[in-house]
Amino acid sequence: MSIVASLRDWSALEATIGSEAPISSATEDAYQQIWMRYVAQQKDLGLMAVQGGLLADRLAWVFVAGYQAALRHTFTDQRFTGWGAFAVSEDRRGDPPLPGVDYQQMHDGFVLSGHKTWVATVNRVDHLVVKAGQGERARYFNLPRHTEGLEFSARQANFLGEMSQGSAHLTDVKLPADAALDADAVAQFGQREALYIYLAFLAYAGRTWLRDRAQDDCLGLIQRLHQALSRSDVPLAEVKALDLAVQGVLALVGPAAGVDNERWDKDQRLISMYSPGIQRREA
Repeated sequence: MSIVASLRDWSALEATIGSEAPISSATEDAYQQIWMRYVAQQKDLGLMAVQGGLLADRLAWVFVAGYQAALRHTFTDQRFTGWGAFAVSEDRRGDPPLPGVDYQQMHDGFVLSGHKTWVATVNRVDHLVVKAGQGERARYFNLPRHTEGLEFSARQANFLGEMSQGSAHLTDVKLPADAALDADAVAQFGQREALYIYLAFLAYAGRTWLRDRAQDDCLGLIQRLHQALSRSDVPLAEVKALDLAVQGVLALVGPAAGVDNERWDKDQRLISMYSPGIQRREA
């Protein structure tokens, strides 16, 4: 039985991070320090998302908490020592657009060049998992932040604006022949990202906005989500039911959260934006 499944009430959930753990992180750097201290060594990825959510005091950090767990679930063979980002998006608006990341395969390895236009936690990221190439020739690589030929640029953002966001620029990045990652789970990243973010959100909402019986009901929903993520194939009906339940929690805490946080109206989309796609799915 997992730790999460064995928890009997909300206080037991909070006890997994210790009573001394702070929940005030006005800056990305502060949240990263707290996350590294209390969460980074967690092997249970569902619990990693939950603990990151318990330590979050805003939705930007809820995203980070769920995103880190989803990345590790997708690339299980990688040993991330800090925050990672999954860089897929490329320029479609420039005139001309910036070239996307592609690779050349040489006799002794790979050479990567190009640009990725969205990198989460760009100022603090320790690893960049980058997609290079398109279609059947696409490959994925994990680049430490200080890889030669890799540079980052940051820009202001309205959505989850307290989290640094920006771009990655690769110029003749050289990698060994065995550097390509096992990408068998990439196709499931989107669904898993949503569910891990939901886990982090429920932990945040329960600790910050709910009390008593409502917290224990929230724990029950966390346990269902955790169990779903432990399966290789989650029934669509359960995914849809979980999504509706999470949207219910969002509606419940929204009025108080909106009064307390001026960013709430924009950032609550982190939780609501996945729902239409989930509910439209047929397979």
